[in-house]
Amino acid sequence: MVDWFRRRKAGPPDEGGRAEYVEAETAEELADHTPEPADGYSEAGIREALRDVRDPEIGRDLVSLNMIRGIEIQGPNVTVGVSLTTAGCPLKHRITTDIRDRLMMIEGVAGVEVDFGVMTDEDRQNLLTSLHGGPSELAPAFRDESKTRIIAVVSGKGGVGKSTVAVNLAAALDRAGHSVEILDADVYGSSIPVMLGSLGKPNVVEGVIFPIESPQGLKFISMGNFVNEGQAIIWRAPIVNKALTQLMRDVYWDEPDFIIVDMPPGTGDVALTVAQMIPKAEALVVTTPQADAARVAVKAGKMAVQAHLKVAGVVENMGYAECPDCGKELRIFGGDGGDRVAGELGSQVMGRIPILPDATGEPGRSLFDVDSTPARAFDEIAAALATTKVRRRIKVL
Repeated sequence: MVDWFRRRKAGPPDEGGRAEYVEAETAEELADHTPEPADGYSEAGIREALRDVRDPEIGRDLVSLNMIRGIEIQGPNVTVGVSLTTAGCPLKHRITTDIRDRLMMIEGVAGVEVDFGVMTDEDRQNLLTSLHGGPSELAPAFRDESKTRIIAVVSGKGGVGKSTVAVNLAAALDRAGHSVEILDADVYGSSIPVMLGSLGKPNVVEGVIFPIESPQGLKFISMGNFVNEGQAIIWRAPIVNKALTQLMRDVYWDEPDFIIVDMPPGTGDVALTVAQMIPKAEALVVTTPQADAARVAVKAGKMAVQAHLKVAGVVENMGYAECPDCGKELRIFGGDGGDRVAGELGSQVMGRIPILPDATGEPGRSLFDVDSTPARAFDEIAAALATTKVRRRIKVL
């Protein structure tokens, strides 16, 4: 096998017009060993990598949002220019960290700097219009054609743990890999901010409100974040409807798999407003075992059906306690409220949540530990909910 080559000598040919050649060399010696640029270490490669970095509030990548305004490469160092919607964006640090973490994965990158700027009024308006549509339109997630399922958590009376069910169901869906956001529609007694430990004000850009992300990673919006903690507000029905309408129109909901709506207890105006604006919503009815609670929960469920909401199922909260010595279920409240409600509504009990003696009401500590019995019960409810889509409506007498 021939393992040598003649390489043409640089320069003009000899007097006879013949090229001059150097001594024979092996193929290995003749190979071009000039280092190739690292894979992805180019402006195009870096821009493509930035598609993996999402804006924490909007939930979409920085490139598709036109937030990348420049990429500069100087040796092993990269500078990325990012245009924010507002100069006071509260999540600058997280965006910086996410960009650095992603670009440092590219071979050849030794340092990353992020240079922040602010969008022009025109760019910002174009972005918000593409995300949210017109100011009078219902957010895309609530429209019939959206893939987002709206689960309205309802109860006939207060004190049955409706909000606890809402936040823990959202957490269970999140654990299962579904994207989920929470709308706190209980304008009379907004408790979601306290339960998730997020009492700050939401970011508002050109009239578009961005959901708050809790320390647990759940996105939500609540009227409780627009007022000072402990402040009493007197709501008249028209104002309640207007406030709820704004939360469904002016908030940027990123079309997640699920939006969990924590409804106010009872059969008032809010349920009617939700039913009228979101006819595809499904009602998840919460009750406790007591007969009185079950009777009122049936009314809430039937009212939801009359308002053309579908019933996804029934959750019996505080259904039992576990004996610390023998592990048996203790029906400390007696009754079979969950079964009664499900039977009246022609639905099913999706889960029974036990009551824990060490449950806490401290801010930010309303989610059950992932290895606890209640959390496992919510995981089962989330799995059943994700695989079941109710289309049948019951006849109301």
